Amino acid sequence: MLRIASFTTIALGLMAGTSLAADLPQPVQPVQPEISYDTPATFSSYDWSGAYIGANAGWGFLDANGKNGASGALDDNQDGVTAGVHAGYNFMIAPSVVLGAEADIQYNDFDETKAGVKLESDWNGTVRGRAGYALDRTLVYGTGGGAVKNLTAKTADGKDNINAIGYVVGAGVEHAVTDTLTARVEYLYEDFGTQKFDFGDSTEKTRLNENLVRAGVSMKF
Repeated sequence: MLRIASFTTIALGLMAGTSLAADLPQPVQPVQPEISYDTPATFSSYDWSGAYIGANAGWGFLDANGKNGASGALDDNQDGVTAGVHAGYNFMIAPSVVLGAEADIQYNDFDETKAGVKLESDWNGTVRGRAGYALDRTLVYGTGGGAVKNLTAKTADGKDNINAIGYVVGAGVEHAVTDTLTARVEYLYEDFGTQKFDFGDSTEKTRLNENLVRAGVSMKF
């Protein structure tokens, strides 16, 4: 009888212990995040694609290097204001790669008389390709193509007006201020080779190139 009572006591003690353990706070199991392998990668890059028009202004540096004893403005450096309009179209061919084409025409304030020779330029224009890398709303680009520049030379022997044809290369940085308005700063180098001016009784040759530094804004469509 005593043995049965002992077993009963032990059983009751074990049951009480089990009940007490069940009432104790249980450790919190960490929740494993669900991982989805079906979600494709996304890019938040600004979309540079589309047409645009704009205006720009800056400073030009014209270098004239006389080739056959020319004096005065045909063998001299001059500089002046340049201002104009541009238009183009961009293609975003990858999340960060932008290709495009652009044309511009500029007013030039180049006019200098030296040693009886006057050289002036009223306008110039370019047609260029552009290739750039977009860092979201900022585009770093290179550009190159063809250039044309109007030039007039005057001496005591006469006057000659030409449209010099050459090439242009350059680079710039453009930033999207809003979704439709961008601002840029760029540098262009234009080379027109050796040009000939015919003054009737004499002919003068000069090698011409120009450096342009300008800023502009564009409206994107």
